[in-house]
This record gives sequence, C-alpha cells and structure tokens, in this order.
Amino acid sequence: MDRLRISENRRYFVKEGGTPFTWLADTDWTMPLAMKWDDALYLMQTRKEQGFTVLQIVALDLGDDPEMHNPVGETAFIDGDVDRPNEKYFEYLDRLLDAAGEIGLYVLLLPVWAHLVVGHDWGGKTFDKTITEENAYAYGRWFGDRYKDRKNVIWCLGGDRMPVDTGVDYRNVWRRLAEGLGRGVIGRELRYDCPEGWEEMAITYHPCHEAETGECSTMSYWTEEDAWISFIMIQSGHGIKKNYDIISKEYGRARIMPVWDGEPAYEMMPAAWPIDKNTLFHGSWIVRKRAYWALLAGAFGHTYGHASVWSSIDEKRRSAFFKHIWFEGLHSEGAQQIKYLRAFMDDMQPQLGRPCQEILPADNEDAPIDSHLQACVNGQNESVCVYFPSGGRLPVCAPSSGACEDWLLLIKKEDSRPPIQVKTYYEAKRVMEIKKVFEW
Repeated sequence: MDRLRISENRRYFVKEGGTPFTWLADTDWTMPLAMKWDDALYLMQTRKEQGFTVLQIVALDLGDDPEMHNPVGETAFIDGDVDRPNEKYFEYLDRLLDAAGEIGLYVLLLPVWAHLVVGHDWGGKTFDKTITEENAYAYGRWFGDRYKDRKNVIWCLGGDRMPVDTGVDYRNVWRRLAEGLGRGVIGRELRYDCPEGWEEMAITYHPCHEAETGECSTMSYWTEEDAWISFIMIQSGHGIKKNYDIISKEYGRARIMPVWDGEPAYEMMPAAWPIDKNTLFHGSWIVRKRAYWALLAGAFGHTYGHASVWSSIDEKRRSAFFKHIWFEGLHSEGAQQIKYLRAFMDDMQPQLGRPCQEILPADNEDAPIDSHLQACVNGQNESVCVYFPSGGRLPVCAPSSGACEDWLLLIKKEDSRPPIQVKTYYEAKRVMEIKKVFEW
C-alpha cells in the first residue's frame, strides 16, 4: 500500500503519487482488544466490501479488564510494568494491521486510550494512571519503532478526552508520547514545538465533546506551539449538533490543516441521556446528514460509527443501551448506505473543492437545523453540490421533502456520463462461523 501524506495545499490526504485519497472510516475502537481473529477478519472484509477505506482502532484500553488481556489471553504489560511490553500481546495487533493492509484498509491507530492517562472513565470508575509524563516517551518510542514500517498506519493520540481534563493539564504527557512516537517512527529526536521532522508522519489528537463548553476539536486545547499536530479531528458527538459550523471554523484557521468529523453521531446511539422508554436512537438519516454536511463544509473525509460495533457488543452485553450485537450492527441500514457516500466521494472528490454557502438563499443560516443546506463547488467551478437534508426548498426542488427525505443536488457545466457510479470495492470468498467476542 502507498503511505498517505498530506497534500501540498494542506487540505486533504494523497497517496504517494499525489492521487487524492478517499477517507471513509469506521470506528472499530475495541476490535484488537475484544474480537477473536475470525470475527475481526470478517469485520474488516465486510467493511471493505461496504466501501470503507480506514479503520479507527486503539492498542490499549482497560474496558472491564484491569489487566488488559487481548483475545489470545495475553496481558499488555509484564507484571503491569509499562516499561515491559508483552510481545505476545502486541503480536495480535501486528496480525490485525497486516490483515487490514492485505485487504486494502488503512488504520488510524491510537497507542493508548486516554482513560489510561487521566485515570477514570465516563462511568465514574477510577484506576491507576498507566501512561504518565515519566513513561510516555519510552512507550511511544517503543510503539512507534514497532509499527514504523506499516505503510497503512496513520497516527492519533488522545482517545475521547481533552488534554485538560477535570481541571488537570495532561498536555505534557501527550507531548512526551508524541515525541517518543516520532523518535520511533522517524528515527531521530523531534520536539513537540519544532516543525522540523513532523511533516514525515501525519498525526492528530482525538478529543471528546465537552458538554459544558461545546468544545470538540483537536485544537480546542492545543496551540500553534504544538507543531506535532498535522491534521484536525472534531467529535461532533451524539446529540443534535451543527457539525458544519465546527468544520467551517477549523477549515478557516490561519494555519491550514486538514479537518474531518472523526466521531459524529453513531448509528443506534442514544440521542440523550439518561435512557428511558422514550429515548430516541440515531438512525441512518443523522448518519447521512453529518456526512454530507461535513464534506461540503470543507472536511477531507468522514467517519461512520455504530454503537454496537465500536464497542464489540456480544449477546451477553445486549441491553437497552446496546440494542444490537456487533454482527447485527455491521449490516445496519446506515452502513449499507456507505457505498453511495463512497461513490460520491470517489467521483465528485469534494475534498478538492471549497465550501460556497454564498450561492444559497440568505435565510439558509437561520433555517432549522434539519433544513440547513450545505453547498460546495469544485476548484475549477465546473460543478456544484448542494445537500438538502429534508428535501424541498430552492427554485430547483427536490422530488420529496420531510424527515428522512434528504437529497443531493449535482450541477455540472457539461453533459457527460452519470456523475456518480456505485462500484464493487471488494469481494471476499469466505465461509465462517460468527463467534462471540472475547470474554474473561
């Protein structure tokens, strides 16, 4: 596989020859921690068939297992010592990364989930901090050196946490981890605040969506001093959010960096908490809205997620919160529609264009969120794309209107072949039994 790099205009990713890359990711955070080999292989093959190009996964997370066993029964560290990584634990991750590469999938890889840095999870559970300012560099260097030759790996730190958490500043932990990772990958010392060398490895930070402030961007707590960050993730989150406004803000930064919505509303995620009998769950409509809004607002790509897939839910963990097991979620309506999003991204390449809200009616910005139109024009002004989340509106009207009646208007200067063609991306020949995820 080609190693990805950021384009010269700093807006999107390209392959080694300069061909624009279609970033369409799936959140499979816990796959290396909870899924047996045959299940993980089935997931990767299915996602490739559906049109995905990237998987987002993490190497270390506690979950419900304080010793951090993987599906082959090995713990992450010998005697819990971060300075003594267990080779057998990471061999399983090696195997998954290699399989992803053979299938044709890139991996956004997190060396550690942020809970292990801050010492508590979203459920209120507390535990010892695993990665600290004292050991972060050494672990990062070891991890980077191990995976430096995997061309299908793109780097990410964080993990659903801001670097300033509950009033405690963890930025130096992440900076040391980044410097260690850079030393392992690049082979020389890098400084977090010095641009030299960081252009050789694309790296970002995975934030949370802060309920108190609304902040949800990689750059919410980092500054221009942090030269190690080369592209921006937003987590628009699982409520009703205007991700087009957040993308637009980051797209307009003085220091240009690619931006994408790396954790939008997951399919079948509750729309509000706590859950009761009246709680609504996100369906495929919100999946589509977040995707097209973001792409036409300037995002270089998009990430999809399903509540039961990212968390590898099995039958024992099915609940009012997780209504499906991972295998059912893998074939959900939103996931099945990804092939149309992939075809649009491949053929229209919105990441090469620019947002053009000025062509829309002046009252668009004041419209209810489900009527908000988003427009994009390509670089040569040869085509325009307008997303109608609820149909209707404008002199050129959509064929239908209302909830779940979203349409994409494509206008081209010249007649040509149909602008979007759905393709076959992968065909796996397999016969296997779907097993439960790993349990201790």
